[in-house]
Amino acid sequence: MIIYFKTSFMKYLKYFLLVILQFAIVELVVWFHTTGLGWHISELTPSDAISLWGTVTTIVFLVFSVLALWNVDQKIQELNEMKRSIGDKFDSIETKNREVMLEADKAQRDIVKQAEEQIKRILDKSTYRQNFYDTLTRIANEPDFGRQVQEYTHFLRTSGDIEGINYAYVYICRGNAYLMLSRDDKALSDFEMAAKLDTKTVVPFFALGHYYVTKKDYLKSIEIYKEGLKIDPQDDSLLMNIANSYSAMGEYAKADAYYDRALTFNPDLAMAYYNKAKLTKEKKEELWKEKCMAYLNHCIKIMPYFYDSNINKAALLREDNKNAEAAEVLTNVIEPTFRPEFIMAILQRGIAYRLIGKMPQALNDFNTVLLYQPHNVQNLSNLSVAHFSMGHINEALYFAHIGLDEAEQQNRHDCDAEFNEVINRIDAMSHTIVRTQ
Repeated sequence: MIIYFKTSFMKYLKYFLLVILQFAIVELVVWFHTTGLGWHISELTPSDAISLWGTVTTIVFLVFSVLALWNVDQKIQELNEMKRSIGDKFDSIETKNREVMLEADKAQRDIVKQAEEQIKRILDKSTYRQNFYDTLTRIANEPDFGRQVQEYTHFLRTSGDIEGINYAYVYICRGNAYLMLSRDDKALSDFEMAAKLDTKTVVPFFALGHYYVTKKDYLKSIEIYKEGLKIDPQDDSLLMNIANSYSAMGEYAKADAYYDRALTFNPDLAMAYYNKAKLTKEKKEELWKEKCMAYLNHCIKIMPYFYDSNINKAALLREDNKNAEAAEVLTNVIEPTFRPEFIMAILQRGIAYRLIGKMPQALNDFNTVLLYQPHNVQNLSNLSVAHFSMGHINEALYFAHIGLDEAEQQNRHDCDAEFNEVINRIDAMSHTIVRTQ
């Protein structure tokens, strides 16, 4: 405001002096016109000389004053320009400061948002892991395989990368759904991805090997199963699958050898004896009936109420005209179907076996109960625990989730603790697997 006042004052003063200068010049011109040009200073009267001197000095003063004012005005304009320049710079700095402050504020909000999301993820991890396998089971129970694929895909896209979750299971489940839709290329891709994600367990090798079995590429399935044996050479299920593939190829000697290896690690593997009986019947070697009967008797001793073994034993007896014995065998396997208390006795015996650590015998009893009472929650609980104790993680998880579903439908929750314990322990194991990869 002060600078503006000074600038205006100087401008009007300059105009005022210019007006006076004009009057002085006009007076000088009039004087010369009156006096004429042919004069000498000595000829002037004192009054004319004083008048001329006053006019000339006034003109000189006014010229220098105007020039001085002009210079001052220029300086003031320069100062104003500098002020505007400095003001612009300050405005620019202030604008940049505001921009920096806005960016800093945005960055701070982003950091807070990320922190909140991270905290939410941390808080949700335990619940997420707890619900992980529940989600897979729910999707697997969806009857529409196309819908299953959509839900598994959505699950993979939206679940992120939660520490402690073995996503190989998701790819295996989606691969199985693709397989049911005859999308073989997609199924194979998912099974191979599962094998890459989980290199510590044999589970992906079961899925990948089964894929090649469905394609009747038994040599490739054997190759895959043998890769799984490198992780666990004593896995009797892998050995059984290799034997089954050799059997499907007609290489009975190799199949028989692998059944024997499986029995070495699990002497109570009833299905190994049953399959050896089938091989013996196929080969029709010397004394094949006697050998076949011996294997069937082993199987029935372990699983007394397994339909197929009893029916095949009865068929052999009928071939030798031992019809009364055949009828007795069939009666023994039919009766429990109509006597629930008999099945409960088998369940209780299985529980006793489990509690003293005889897991193979316990598992055989639980499987027998499963044949006749597939919805028995207590039996499903014991199946889950027994499979987990024997290291059959996939089966343990399957029966735990099936059992929880049955318990919910029957509104019976006395076995929930056992089911949840198995699920939580498997969850902890998968957490360790992912961390060590």
